[in-house]
Order: sequence, then structure tokens, then C-alpha cells
Amino acid sequence: MASVYTRRRLLVVAVVSVLPIAVWTRSRTSATSYHDIAAAPGQSTTGSAPLPATTSTSIPAGAQGVAAVEAGAVEPTGSVPPLDHDLSLGMTDPKVTVLQSRLIELAFDPGPADGYFGEQTLRSVWAFDKLVAGTPREQVSGVVSPVLWDAVHGPVDITARRDRGGTHVEVYLPEQVAVVFTDGSPRLVTHVSTGDGEQWCQEVTIDNDDGTQSVKGRCGISTTPGGVYHFERKIDGWRNAALGRLYKPVYFNYGIAIHGATNVPNQPASRGCVRTPMHIAEYFPDLVGIGDDVFVFDGVKEPEHYGAQLPVFDWPDPDWIDPNSTTTTTTTTTTVPSPPSTSAAPMTTPATTAPQAEPAPLATEPPADPG
Repeated sequence: MASVYTRRRLLVVAVVSVLPIAVWTRSRTSATSYHDIAAAPGQSTTGSAPLPATTSTSIPAGAQGVAAVEAGAVEPTGSVPPLDHDLSLGMTDPKVTVLQSRLIELAFDPGPADGYFGEQTLRSVWAFDKLVAGTPREQVSGVVSPVLWDAVHGPVDITARRDRGGTHVEVYLPEQVAVVFTDGSPRLVTHVSTGDGEQWCQEVTIDNDDGTQSVKGRCGISTTPGGVYHFERKIDGWRNAALGRLYKPVYFNYGIAIHGATNVPNQPASRGCVRTPMHIAEYFPDLVGIGDDVFVFDGVKEPEHYGAQLPVFDWPDPDWIDPNSTTTTTTTTTTVPSPPSTSAAPMTTPATTAPQAEPAPLATEPPADPG
């Protein structure tokens, strides 16, 4: 009887010993599943997390937001350890991976969840700090403090200001943030840079629709008007326009578009367009369709007050000289004939010189095409 009891005891001890190992193994598998997704082959060249295998588009998981989490493309962060130090640009830290994973859950796109705090993560932190934490744009530092860490991992509700079915975009000029909503849920939240309100004059190269290019001197005012618009057309690749060089622009107000740019600072800096980081511009056109609404909030009046407000159209630079044009100066010479000879006594006639004609005015080039 004692030997049977001893054998039972040994069996219980063995089961209890194996159980923690199994639990630990399962937790390790869960902890690395998101990293495996973020680093899997097929992610974009800019480092954005890839889509689940059943998705046929190139939109990374970061742009799927809540839908990606529900579909299993990104694992929820669950229990989050406290942060005892700041996270900032240039750092490599395991907690940066936790931060990036959480931002992707919330529909921000910080790039891959690789533990490196790069420019893409910085701009996602800017967007969160401005839109969710409510920090004024001028005071945003990009540093994730323990306080901001807690806010990122706390309850977050990003609600559309306009209740629309389907897909629409909201651009918030005071915060310099844009959000793509699908059926009321955020699909992408991104930092942007819009018109700085300055007047400019510059020689620009413009891509014409027939495949040719024109060089012109143009002036304009860098304004992004508030109002209600819709997407009108998309251009793949780079586009040279009067407002600058645009990457994958999606136009919604004449020459104003949402497009990628290499310079997207934490302040208005464009000539009127809505700049996004380049890695977001890679797939942004796939998130929206022609005809989808765009609401631009200027912080002064509601977009509906303006309606489809016209932009400030650029105009010809009056001081620009076309380097391919030529100017000519015409000089006219007048010859005075000698007086006829007569039989009368010669008379002394004072010599006179006819005045030289004024030069013809300089030729000028025709005005630039106002289009």
C-alpha cells in the first residue's frame, strides 16, 4: 500500500513540474507571434508590417488598425509592463517594440515593430500625442515619457467627427493629423504637414497630361482651405506640379492632394497639399476611392460652413524671365539729304544734325499659361 501511494505521489509531482514548462512555452510562442508577422517576407520596402496571408493588397497591418487585431494580424499587447525611463528617437529598446505594437493596434503606422525608435515611430508618437493625448502641436516633443506610455496603453477612443458609412478622410489642421475612417472606425491615423500660409514665387517644372514638361515662373499662397471635398483622381509615382514634387498624390481640391513627401515636419510646411510620410504614401491610395469624402477642419468653422472652398490658385511670376526666350534691340538711323544746288550766290547754312530715333522697346515674352 505504501509503494502505491509513493508511485501516485511521484506521478503528481511529475505533472506539476511539466505544467509550468508547457505554459511558459505557450507564452513564448504568443509573445513572438507579432514579431514574426512584422518581420515576415513580403513586408513593404519601407518596413511596414505586412498583411495577413488572406489579404491581397499591399496595405500593412498598421493600416488595418482595429480590424487587423480582430483578424489576428496583430496580437493585442495584453498586460503591459510599466515604463521607468523615457523612449526617444534613435533608441533601441524592447519596450519600443511594445510601444510600436500598441500603436499599430490603434491604427497608427510606426513602421515595423522591431524595437528601433526611428522617424516612422517618431511621427506616429507625434500623431498620438496631438490627437489623443491633446498636447498642443507646438509642445509635442516626440519623447515617450512614463505618463505618455500609460496614455498609449490606456483606453483610447478615436471617434469620427462625421458619421459616414463607407470610407472618408478627416484632416485636422490645428493638430496636423489626418485619419482614414471606414464605417466609423479608424483605419489609419497619420501625422501630416499642410500649407504654411506663406506667399512664394519660384521657377517650377510641371508634368503635363500629354507626357511633356513645362518650366514656368509661378507664384502662390501656401493655403490648405477648410471645407468638404471628395477625391477626384490618383497619380501613381512621382508628379511634378506647381505646388511641388508629389509622391502618389490623391487629389481632392483642384491641385491640392494628399501625397507622400520626404520632409514632413511637426509644423505646416507645404504649399497647400497634405503631406504624409513616405511609407504611408506607399499604400494610402489603396485605402481610399475616387468619390470618397474629405473633411478638412481648420479649427475656426465647421467644414460644411465652407463647402467645397476653392484654393488660392497660383499665378504667373511677373519677374520671371524664360531662359529659352531671346530679346532684340532695334536701332533706326535717319540720313538727311544735301540741299539742292542753285545759281544764286552761295549762302552759309549752318550744319544741322537730325536727331537719332529712340531705340525700339525691348521685346517681352507672352504671359505664362495661367493653368
